[in-house]
Amino acid sequence: MSLRCHGLTVVYDEGGRAIPALTDVGFSVAPGVSVALLGETGAGKSTLLQALRGLLEPEAGMVELDGLAATDDGFADRRREVGLVFQRPELQLFAGSAREDVAFGPRRLGWPAEEVATAVEAALELVGLPPAEFGERHPYALSGGEQRRLALAGVLAMRPRLLLLDEPFVSLDPAARRTLAAVLRRLVEGGTTLVVATHDVDAAWGLCDERLVLDEGRLAAAGPWAFGDGGEQALAGHGLEPPFLVELWRRLGRPAGEAPRTYAAAAEALR
Repeated sequence: MSLRCHGLTVVYDEGGRAIPALTDVGFSVAPGVSVALLGETGAGKSTLLQALRGLLEPEAGMVELDGLAATDDGFADRRREVGLVFQRPELQLFAGSAREDVAFGPRRLGWPAEEVATAVEAALELVGLPPAEFGERHPYALSGGEQRRLALAGVLAMRPRLLLLDEPFVSLDPAARRTLAAVLRRLVEGGTTLVVATHDVDAAWGLCDERLVLDEGRLAAAGPWAFGDGGEQALAGHGLEPPFLVELWRRLGRPAGEAPRTYAAAAEALR
């Protein structure tokens, strides 16, 4: 699914005061591309994700999905193909078992029981929670990393073509981070368009093709990373550090634009 924003502006009302959260944000994402949404705390990342999903109504601007705007026929169908996973997965988990939690969304869409069951099994398998082992477990009996993956499974069961994730790597141990990153890579390889809001530039570098940088609700940079061609300033000027592997490559006297995306690739290159 392609995504495009035009002049997106969101304002919060706090005690009668208008507080701008997003101001004139515009960018495009091609189908099947993975994009990191970067910025300091309060930059507007969560607000942007919610506006893209339709949970917030902008004061100005619009969101297009597959070239369709909100006033176009078929837009509502496209929006149903947009999934959002919030930063705190426990807020999305409520059923008595992992299987029932994942089944909630497909059932709300009116799918036949057999199709719901198939979607639930596939989603749990995809995120590394085998139904035979985890299907009947209570969501709150799972670890933080498992809860994060269960929340993702609940969204994936509805087969989104555009997936929005808000700080998916927060509070995960290294093993859980690697597992989640592998799941997300498989989704992108399968054609899912991905937008990941994160403070973790290293995780974003390893996962995402492009980056968007927000600063106080305004878009400061968009497009490919472009390290070695001024891309570092797009991060450093907004409170963000370049990825470790990019900095390592620079210190080794190698072109920053050729820095590997993963530690495994770096180890292979340095053999």
